[in-house]
Amino acid sequence: MQGKDPFLALLGVFILGMTFIFCGEGSVTSPPPVALEHPAEIPPPAPNIIEPLPSPPPLPPASRRPAVSKKKIDDLLIDNPITFRINSAVLLPEGKTVLNSVAAILHEDPTVSFEVDGHTDNVGAEHANGVLSEQRATAIVEYLISQGIAAERLTLKGYGASRPIVESATDEGRWHNQRIELSIGTKGEQP
Repeated sequence: MQGKDPFLALLGVFILGMTFIFCGEGSVTSPPPVALEHPAEIPPPAPNIIEPLPSPPPLPPASRRPAVSKKKIDDLLIDNPITFRINSAVLLPEGKTVLNSVAAILHEDPTVSFEVDGHTDNVGAEHANGVLSEQRATAIVEYLISQGIAAERLTLKGYGASRPIVESATDEGRWHNQRIELSIGTKGEQP
């Protein structure tokens, strides 16, 4: 661009000179201000009218919002179970990924509270299964709290093998019974 700078300056001077020649000297300067005879003739400045922002889409009625959150979480958990190490309450990375999505859903409506229900299969001692299911529910509650969900919104219960959803006679049946469920309610309500 070095070679073009003098050319542009020369072009500007040429255009300015042509304006003087063809239009006269007064055409390049602004006209002097005109004093008004009656200053009251000046119209007041127009008010700055701010257009309102478009309203957000309406929320479902308060009575339906917990159901909406519950459906979103149920839909998520159907295809993405929360996973733990075998016979442990240690969350696997895949389980944390699912819980991050659950936390995002819960952030959408801070009035929703819920109970984390831990379940196991029927392999092993009944007492041990009850303890493991409660430890897993506790791990989930602690993880969700670490993701910014208020502790008062969370309760937990370990059911052990007392509430199977299928027969535990096969590996697949046992896998289905080792699960986490969420019971949703609104603040102040029992889930």
